[in-house]
Amino acid sequence: MIKKLIFTLGLSIGIIALQAQEYLMPTIAQNTDNKQYQTILRSVSSTLQLPFIDDFSYDSSTPDPTLWTNRGVNINNNFGINPYSVGVATFDAVDADGLHYEHASSSPYLSDFLTSNYIDLSCADSTSTYLSFYYQPQGNGNAPEVNDSLILQITAGDGKWTNIWASAGTDYANFRKNTLHIAPNRPDTLEFALVMLPINEAKYFTNKFQFRFFNYASLAGSFNPSATINCDHWNIDFVYLNDNRSASDTVFYDIAFVEPAVTMLKNFTSIPWRHYTSAIETENTRIGIHLRNHWQNDMKAEVRIRIKDVDNNTWLNDSITLGSSNYGAQYNTNIVYSYDENPIVYDDRKEATYLFECELYPDKDELIAGNNKFYTYQHFGNYYSYDDGTAENAYGVDAASSQVAYLYTPYKADYLSGLSICFLPSNPIESAASSFYICAWENNGGKPGKQILSEEAVRPDFTGIANEFMNFKFSNPLYVDKSVFVGWQQTNDLRLNVGWDVNRYSQNKIFYNTTGVWLPTSFSGSLRLRPIFGDFQSDIDEKIVDNCQLSVFPNPTKTSLTINGLYTDSVEICIYTNCGQLIKSTTSANIDVSDLKSGFYIIKVNFNNHTSILKFIKQ
Repeated sequence: MIKKLIFTLGLSIGIIALQAQEYLMPTIAQNTDNKQYQTILRSVSSTLQLPFIDDFSYDSSTPDPTLWTNRGVNINNNFGINPYSVGVATFDAVDADGLHYEHASSSPYLSDFLTSNYIDLSCADSTSTYLSFYYQPQGNGNAPEVNDSLILQITAGDGKWTNIWASAGTDYANFRKNTLHIAPNRPDTLEFALVMLPINEAKYFTNKFQFRFFNYASLAGSFNPSATINCDHWNIDFVYLNDNRSASDTVFYDIAFVEPAVTMLKNFTSIPWRHYTSAIETENTRIGIHLRNHWQNDMKAEVRIRIKDVDNNTWLNDSITLGSSNYGAQYNTNIVYSYDENPIVYDDRKEATYLFECELYPDKDELIAGNNKFYTYQHFGNYYSYDDGTAENAYGVDAASSQVAYLYTPYKADYLSGLSICFLPSNPIESAASSFYICAWENNGGKPGKQILSEEAVRPDFTGIANEFMNFKFSNPLYVDKSVFVGWQQTNDLRLNVGWDVNRYSQNKIFYNTTGVWLPTSFSGSLRLRPIFGDFQSDIDEKIVDNCQLSVFPNPTKTSLTINGLYTDSVEICIYTNCGQLIKSTTSANIDVSDLKSGFYIIKVNFNNHTSILKFIKQ
């Protein structure tokens, strides 16, 4: 089947012409673990007891290994639209390296798997055992087509899997209308469909019961291989298996955060730390919170907020209590809290990171407590950014000599020393452009004017790290005292595929030029392209010899961590500060980090003639 080059993203619509034009393509809901296509399961480490509950609200890109066997899907906060709670599991068309499977084709093919560990149903009541979950096609990604699908199977542990549910692909707009029956203008409501399935056949009530989700995906045809990025997204949330349930057990006593908190900065998502003093009056003193009461009646709960200086392991103040309030039944609530005084004070560090801890305190115990606490981070480095750190789509222009320009107005006069760009892989990798020019233009009344910098650059090979930025240096830094457009010029008509964030909106600052005339972008969102000011050296050096797709769990962590994906006894693991200081080395994949100070750390793993670089946060 041929993918249409027309995509609906949230409430914005972009039409992609086959002429020389800007484009927006679906991209990767990607984790950083080992290969995910597995028809033969790994050995299951433990047997679980009822209830089985996972709403994916933990701060990790991979599924909880105590619950799930596969590591294929990506746990994220960005691809679901108004989910049950913060965090969804996303299925797509690529493997864990962010690359297309070798068996990928334009016909539907098996893609991602999410398989439970063994679950003991031997003592469960066969008349009242139900498996439920929420699902949503497309979300902020690409719509799976009608021949694509999401499937759920169960097994009694005998190796035989039985289909018990499936959904054909559809787009988010039709799903919202035809499945959820939501009125077109009704905002801010739960936009996932609940599925309730009885488990009642006697053969399944063993101590080796399992269930698994998987999807079929299909790529665009070969007519334009550089347009093939990723596609066919499905999101699931709140998977719940238990007995003593009924078909009407569809409303749960639970209040939850729905999406990450929006922290302090008003016009940017990050600014250089050295520019912070000039931005305080404009950028500071607010935090936005989005929560939902899932119960059939009002629920009473209290919201508390704390801020931590991660680098110095210091809480800036006591918890800010927003008071105990009644939250409406099955209704979403948005809270914006403004600080009377700026809680963050500038000092002479090169960079700074702050943790915002938001916590809900309901008046009674809930079905799920894990979604009552959420961490979000505010980092100040050497760059400005509008994006939230995750790319849901890939953006670019597809004509030789095309240009893309992005307007930035720094708070402090400084030298523009380079650009940081997030590229996304295409299929095959070689079909995307590798040579291009990084550029800067004068601001001519809100549009790009005279080009003032242009320097040839070569895109490095894709490493497989999700949402990775690559830094490009200007040989002669440009002094900027007002505003500047930054971006790129292409050397051919192959696509660069720069990351595009659909959750933050700066489209009024993005222009493209394919015919000699600058035009505003027709898409809604933000480019993952960031200007670097002052010192060019990146915040964290990420020179990767070879990346073998390991992952760290849990991340962040307080006491210990495990490196998933190591299947050898011959390994050297070193932990460095983000300044490059070696502080710990070991040969074990299970590492005690309780003695480390709070902050960002780098792990260098050497094994089997490979070197992988990982990052984690110590709370």
